[in-house]
Amino acid sequence: MAKLRVYMAFVTNLDAFIDLASYEILFAVCTECGRAKQIDRYGLAKKYGVYSPINVIRPKLFCKACDRRTVSVVGRANGPRD
Repeated sequence: MAKLRVYMAFVTNLDAFIDLASYEILFAVCTECGRAKQIDRYGLAKKYGVYSPINVIRPKLFCKACDRRTVSVVGRANGPRD
């Protein structure tokens, strides 16, 4: 099976959850260990509001691999389209 390549774009300070297209995926990247994980954009939008900036969640994320709050990069990538 071929490995899927994902090209991630960083989320700017002005991007809100409502600005994401339906096919875009959110990723959080740990700067300490380099782990990248897809995060639930719909659950976060429901919790923090669809008009809130995406970068507001950065201080609240933590890495389960190294148990640190060093997740400081949030990016978005294109997912499969319907």
